[in-house]
Amino acid sequence: MITIREVEPDDPEALALWDEQQQELAERYDAPDLELETRFSSLLVSLVGYSDDEAVATVVLRWSPHHEDGAVEVKRLYVKPDHRGHGHSRALMGVAESFARRAGATRLVLETGDQQPEALSLYDSIGYTRIAGYGEWKDDEGTLCYGRTLPTRLLIVNGTIGAGKTAVAAGVLDALGDRGARVAFLDADAVCQAAPARESDPYHQELLFAAMSRLAPLYRQRGYGCVVVARVVEAPEDRARWSLAFASEVGAPEVVVARVTAPLDERRARIDVREPEGRWRDWAHARTVELDDVLETQALDDVVVENSGRSARDTAEELLAEIGW
Repeated sequence: MITIREVEPDDPEALALWDEQQQELAERYDAPDLELETRFSSLLVSLVGYSDDEAVATVVLRWSPHHEDGAVEVKRLYVKPDHRGHGHSRALMGVAESFARRAGATRLVLETGDQQPEALSLYDSIGYTRIAGYGEWKDDEGTLCYGRTLPTRLLIVNGTIGAGKTAVAAGVLDALGDRGARVAFLDADAVCQAAPARESDPYHQELLFAAMSRLAPLYRQRGYGCVVVARVVEAPEDRARWSLAFASEVGAPEVVVARVTAPLDERRARIDVREPEGRWRDWAHARTVELDDVLETQALDDVVVENSGRSARDTAEELLAEIGW
């Protein structure tokens, strides 16, 4: 059992483990002049595994300089010889993948070699498949490259009119973007601004999902593995429809529905700011009550967060903490 911690790029214990790895690889490949990277551009995270406070394992992630946007490269996976056989490499790869997912990665890639049978067995067992060679050693016959495609992470910010779902979703975009994640924000209500509406589709739900199924692949092609959407979720089948719209070559996305709430007087005050008078304001004042009752009754949300008396960014930060993003 190891404890895995994030460390600084120049952490001395990590550097010592990298030196040990270089020496071992030089022996395995009979390459005494082998030199491995010690500085990584576009570093995502450096991890070290500890056993009884001894640094015994390491792995590094960086945004790949050799692949499409959204691809994260795994580097420097290493476990000290006397600590092997306990699942430490598998544990490190699991934590590394979690970091990549939270960063909005769409794919993990790595290179290894034919003199590392333990590594080959590990990658095969955790779902990696062979990919085309890349990087400095792409033409070397003994170099083998692997990849694993990650599903999209989709967050739908739900809420009645005036609850602040669009502002909070934008706050999530800012929060994740400030962390260096690859994330996109879609205001689904804006997509549905069209008149007149079909009688069979008064809130443009059919139009929305048709549009989303076409937009989703474009965001994946640009390497955005996290997508945040602001939209009411009031029907039990909506989650499945969102999942279908954002499905990719690796399957269904990870879908989280988070509802934001606010007191009625605050919701109505926000409505009045957007529309001080007129038919839309009167409709929205009534609809916010009706829709709030529907959302409470349906209870389709994974989490519910209060969005009152603070900034939308603060609410977004709490929401992200609640869902583990």
